[in-house]
Amino acid sequence: MPGPRDVGSPRGPWCVRSDGDTEEACRRTVAALTALPDGYRIGLVRRRALDLYEAIPTEHHRERAVRELPDGLAT
Repeated sequence: MPGPRDVGSPRGPWCVRSDGDTEEACRRTVAALTALPDGYRIGLVRRRALDLYEAIPTEHHRERAVRELPDGLAT
């Protein structure tokens, strides 16, 4: 089960994103965020997920997994 450490883990979304797989990075981030209780989706965890989203080039924002990331941040 994904947890708060998955958002910033060594093989987490940032590594996957740097490998060029933007959609997989977003899927992993959304899975980690939605697996957390509401109280844990704040602070550094939320900031890391938001940083990832902001680092994604706008041409990828139409991809389904990328579109779902802001929803994961809002919940």
